[in-house]
Amino acid sequence: MSTQSKTSNVALNKTLKKSSITQLEKRWDLAGIIVGLMGCVAQLSQVSNEWQRGGGESSGLSFGFVVGYLLVFAFWLAYGLFFKRSAIIITNAIALLLQIFLLVSLF
Repeated sequence: MSTQSKTSNVALNKTLKKSSITQLEKRWDLAGIIVGLMGCVAQLSQVSNEWQRGGGESSGLSFGFVVGYLLVFAFWLAYGLFFKRSAIIITNAIALLLQIFLLVSLF
């Protein structure tokens, strides 16, 4: 096999690997969005519960817990934006918004 053939085969293999990685990454992003949205639905049930209770002193959630998760979701949103990962951006933007509603419900 000539050197040129070997070089062509190596280039073709790299191209195939890149396209398969891209497809695999797309599948993982989709799975991340689906699972992340399931977490947001669970969080939404807590937000709804707190709003129905009237929040305030009747809430079973501590201020530190709510603010702690607010910071966690804000960090992961920033991380997703920095690395341009749609699954992280979408789910953490929604979770951050829900966490803000949860924080507001405490007062």
